[in-house]
Amino acid sequence: MTVECKKKWDELRPVYTELSALLSSLCDLEDSLSISASNNAKDKIDALVTEAQPTLLRFKGLEKKREKLQKELGLVPASLPSILEKAPDEEKEEWAESIENLEKNLHRFIQSKETADRIMQVRLIDVSQKLEGKTEAKKFRDRRV
Repeated sequence: MTVECKKKWDELRPVYTELSALLSSLCDLEDSLSISASNNAKDKIDALVTEAQPTLLRFKGLEKKREKLQKELGLVPASLPSILEKAPDEEKEEWAESIENLEKNLHRFIQSKETADRIMQVRLIDVSQKLEGKTEAKKFRDRRV
């Protein structure tokens, strides 16, 4: 492995670590948004969305950096397991931990987003019914939240 290639691998792992941490924080945000939406707490939702802006911007910047480094390393497109296979042998353990944490937080984020999507669907039905002049919408509580 060339020195330049090693340097890029060394740059990439902290990106994965920080992406994982940001995903975890975005999961917490998504869960809070779901709870606020199910309680119809509009002010809380607005505050959470405003609070999330710096995290989202940082995530977007890191994602671009990840894509750039992976492209330079010839890892595009590549799955996380295939990236682990190509990681430097002397750093496989560290890479395995970073990738495992990232996968865990990706799955958690997907679950949080699915919960938020279900709540949004129920809220849209409530709004639709109100617009049609139907009965008062019921408060929704997802048992998984």
